Amino acid sequence: MEHILIIEDERDVNRLLAQTLKEGGYKTTSAYDGMEGLRMAENGAFDLIMLDLMLPYFSGDEVLRRLREKSNVPVIMISARDMVRTKTDLLTLGAVDYITKPFDLGEVLARVVSNLRRCKKEESRKQLTYGNLVLDKVFCFS
Repeated sequence: MEHILIIEDERDVNRLLAQTLKEGGYKTTSAYDGMEGLRMAENGAFDLIMLDLMLPYFSGDEVLRRLREKSNVPVIMISARDMVRTKTDLLTLGAVDYITKPFDLGEVLARVVSNLRRCKKEESRKQLTYGNLVLDKVFCFS
């Protein structure tokens, strides 16, 4: 079962995302501020992170920046900000997708499925196989 970290300070939104993802067959863990979320992301094995932009302690872009120093785990940004410049900056920084609030839960689930599938395909192409030996060239997940 794939494990998703949700870093979102609005408890109702966090709970709603967790419930939707659990119903979609995923295991979830929740964090409610940037510092806690970064610590959990660095110490846990997550297949994907959903990260709000506006967080207490560390903003979402700071969490993403620090995370990218150590990990290639896919990160989907979530924000009420709908400015093209914000989206392009975060995608350039290393986010795999950007969802604008308010969002449709069906679309959120579809984007999670799509990004996890894409990452798995990329991961499978980054292996060298010789007989029974398989070497990973690059890890997609932390």
